Amino acid sequence: MDEQEPTMMVATCRTPGCSQDGIRHTVPMYANTAPPIWRAQCGQCSQVISDIVPA
Repeated sequence: MDEQEPTMMVATCRTPGCSQDGIRHTVPMYANTAPPIWRAQCGQCSQVISDIVPA
């Protein structure tokens, strides 16, 4: 079975008051389904990140 290759994405937390608010993080991500759905959670404030774009 071939392992899926990650896609490099830029995730940016937009939670007011979070120390990571507005800071872009380039991370390898794996799509959850087809068509691709990207999901991320802030490691600082634990809120869902909706600002995810290709790197």
